[in-house]
Amino acid sequence: MILDINEDDIANIKLAIQQGGKVWENPLIQGFKTKVKTYYRHYENEQCCYCRRDLEDEFNMVIDIEHILPKGEFKDYMFQLFNLNISCKRCNMLYKREKTDFVIDLNEVLKTPEDTTHYKMIHPNLDKYFNHIKLNKIVDDKYKLIKYQVLNGSPKGQFTYDYFNLKKIEIDTLNGAQGVKEKPELSETIDPKIANALKDIFKSI
Repeated sequence: MILDINEDDIANIKLAIQQGGKVWENPLIQGFKTKVKTYYRHYENEQCCYCRRDLEDEFNMVIDIEHILPKGEFKDYMFQLFNLNISCKRCNMLYKREKTDFVIDLNEVLKTPEDTTHYKMIHPNLDKYFNHIKLNKIVDDKYKLIKYQVLNGSPKGQFTYDYFNLKKIEIDTLNGAQGVKEKPELSETIDPKIANALKDIFKSI
C-alpha cells in the first residue's frame, strides 16, 4: 500500500503552519491525517504500534495517530513519517502521553532522530517489534489469553514491556478468563473538589 501524500496535502500543511495555533487540529490537514492513519493501519496489520493489540474493525476515531517524539516539543517532526504511527488510546493517553523519558539523550536525538540507538523503547518504525517481543495469543471462546515474551533479554523489549505496562494486559485478560472482575484502570484520580461539586449539584435538585 502506497501512502498517497500529494502536492495539495503539502500545500495544506504549509498553510496550516502559517496560520499558527494548534496546527495538528487545523481542518486543512484532515486529508493528510486520514491518509496517514489508513496507511499505518495497513502497515501495522491493524495493531497498536506499542502493545500490538488488535485494532481490526475499530472506528478511526478510537485509534490515535501517534507522534513517537511528541509534537509539542518536537514540532519539526510533526509531519515526518518516521515519527508517525497508530496506537490505541490506552498506550497513547494513559502511558506514553507527551513524555520523552524513552529517549536516551534529547540533545543527541535532535541531531539524528532516525537513529534507533537514541530510543530505549522499541521504535515503531525504526525497529522490528517482533525481534524484541513475542506476542502469544490463545483464544478460548470469548476469552483471549495474552502473553508477552521479551526475546533474548532485549533491553528495548524489556523497556517497552515495562513502559506500557504490558503485564497489566496479561493480568486483565487472564482474570477475565477465570471469571475475576477487576476495577477499570483510570489514567488520573478524580479531583476531590470536582467530586464534591458534583455531589452539591445533586443535593440542590
